[in-house]
Amino acid sequence: MSIPDRLKIKPVDENVVARMLELLPDIEEELEAGGDAEALLQEWHQLANHRYTTDAFLNYWKSTSEEDFVLTALNPEPTVDQELQFTEACAVIDAFKTGELSEHETDYYLNWLKTQFPESNISDLIFWPDEWFGDASLFRDPGGAFRPESELTSEQMVGYAMTRCGRSLPGTPDDLVLPHPLPPTG
Repeated sequence: MSIPDRLKIKPVDENVVARMLELLPDIEEELEAGGDAEALLQEWHQLANHRYTTDAFLNYWKSTSEEDFVLTALNPEPTVDQELQFTEACAVIDAFKTGELSEHETDYYLNWLKTQFPESNISDLIFWPDEWFGDASLFRDPGGAFRPESELTSEQMVGYAMTRCGRSLPGTPDDLVLPHPLPPTG
């Protein structure tokens, strides 16, 4: 199941991406030289939806490409979707599980999920369920490897996130089984 069309990130103007890709090395060069990059940063931030610290411009290359750095800056700010359906939230989590998201999409949809399910710590629930539950034995064998049979379904993850944050989504199955007790919040 892929991300529903209505939840997909809208394409960004290629000219804006191209301009930001031009600005990026100029900003880096100016910052590395200890110069004043204020005018370049001002233009960058007028185009971007997210502000980066100057440190981010100097260190992004350690973890991402120029294009993903730019596209992440252009990601829209997620808002609470009042029309969100249970199956749609599950589809977003499925996209993480199948690896179909690019780096900047991963960043956006993680923030989107955090916005839909505040205080649920949903990123840990998706990527480190043993940490989320505070009990590695639920998901790992004695050697520390994850047991595939203990993997939570997307439906269960959405169920736990809803329970943790107190949000209920239309279309939630009445017979949704959450196999483990909800851990205490910490």
